[in-house]
Amino acid sequence: MSAPSQLPPRFQVSRMVSSVWIPQAVHAAAVLGVADVLAAGPMLSADVASKLGVHTGALHRLLRALCVLELCQHHPDGRFGLTALGGCLRTDAPDSVRSWAQLWGGEMMWRPWGHLTDCVRTGVMAPKLLDGVETPFEYMAEHPEEDAMFNRSMQELTRGVAEVLATSYDFSGARTVVDVGGGYGALLAPVLRKYPQLRGRVYDLPRCEEGARQLFAESGLSERFDFVGGDFFRSVPSGSDLYLLKSVIHDWDDAKSRTILGNVRDALGEDSRLLLLEWPVPERVGPGDAGIIGTDLNMLVMVGGQERTEREYRELLDSAGLRVTRVLPTPAGMAVIEAAR
Repeated sequence: MSAPSQLPPRFQVSRMVSSVWIPQAVHAAAVLGVADVLAAGPMLSADVASKLGVHTGALHRLLRALCVLELCQHHPDGRFGLTALGGCLRTDAPDSVRSWAQLWGGEMMWRPWGHLTDCVRTGVMAPKLLDGVETPFEYMAEHPEEDAMFNRSMQELTRGVAEVLATSYDFSGARTVVDVGGGYGALLAPVLRKYPQLRGRVYDLPRCEEGARQLFAESGLSERFDFVGGDFFRSVPSGSDLYLLKSVIHDWDDAKSRTILGNVRDALGEDSRLLLLEWPVPERVGPGDAGIIGTDLNMLVMVGGQERTEREYRELLDSAGLRVTRVLPTPAGMAVIEAAR
């Protein structure tokens, strides 16, 4: 079989078009719990199907697809086993992305993405075109199960970044830190663990409180954490040394972003700092930038926001009355943009 780069151009493009099966196969595996069953060891597809209560032949075909994606491997004796990649779909894996896979293959994401063309024509996000809502967060407020899945998936993605932040930025001079729009607080917990002098606060919508308190209880950090419910479009709690904003500003257009940043600016003391954590878009992109460019299109479709270059973040912060003091790259590819009043 020819390698993809050796195929005629029309076949290469055809493969891109038909790759819709990939996220749906991973989504099906995540929803069904295939990795949780295979965690016990390699099994015949019939045994996996029996444990999951699904159609044997169809499950066998899904497992073959997972082998092509290197999430599973097909042993000579006919059994299927998990690979290291597939292990990330286990519910109990420390680097699990099962909720992320469930989110991306589900109705909340799949339906809006079918309207990318309309979003490009109008510049309007799909949830507004389809349902008339101003933000998808309105939709999630009315669908608590999908809201919980979204927050779990954000928690999964934030784990690795949080560990990197704790080692990439020196928090030793700070006593208090607020994670603005922090969801369940997955970004904050590793920072508190590394810096025992810190006290942390998660500031987000009240519906995130239960998940946040559970996470910090499981982390053994409940005594050094508190949760404050609120809306960062209205205000941000004042009096802290540091304020974290991770993957928040990319959700919004410039006008709404300036409102959020302006409220953070108003909360900053003379010596306080804002740490804006985002993945900057290169000024010139190429094939190696698929991750950030795919995310940028997702912002267009889902929330009406956008990814920005470092220059654009500097201009946005300046327009909100904030001064960039330094920009720190991290091994995760995310930049820590430090700013003051």
